[in-house]
Amino acid sequence: MEVTLDTLADIDAIKQLKARYFRTVDTFDLDGWLTCFTEDCRLKFDGDVQRRGAAVPMYATLEGHQDVVDFWNGNTNRLASVHHGHTPEIQIVSQTEARGVWAMEDIVEFTDSQLHGYGHYHETYRKESDGQWRIATLHLTRLKLTQTARTQADT
Repeated sequence: MEVTLDTLADIDAIKQLKARYFRTVDTFDLDGWLTCFTEDCRLKFDGDVQRRGAAVPMYATLEGHQDVVDFWNGNTNRLASVHHGHTPEIQIVSQTEARGVWAMEDIVEFTDSQLHGYGHYHETYRKESDGQWRIATLHLTRLKLTQTARTQADT
């Protein structure tokens, strides 16, 4: 696809969308986080690192806003998190479709453990009738994942 000012504006809008995704998840803003997704979104979060082609257990697979809300409300042991996205590779496929890959690092503190991971977000985006880009599909894959137990001294 030819690079135009509209293409560059769409790429920037998708970068803003992903920045909002990270900010709202880390500030526990469910309503804001939901605005990042299409109503029929499909999200997959790998539960471990894929090694030598072996199957990876899923941490979560969600379909649609209600699954996202249920996951959020059921995940009450998350105390704090920090998510960073880097070096996005965004491709505008059409006026209403795009795809992207983001390198990522996250630290998630739970009541009994802490997770520190690196990996990639593989996403597709859809520009909806209101002119806003939203995440249609998301698959978080892991390159490295360390989980440690929290002790009383960590609190």
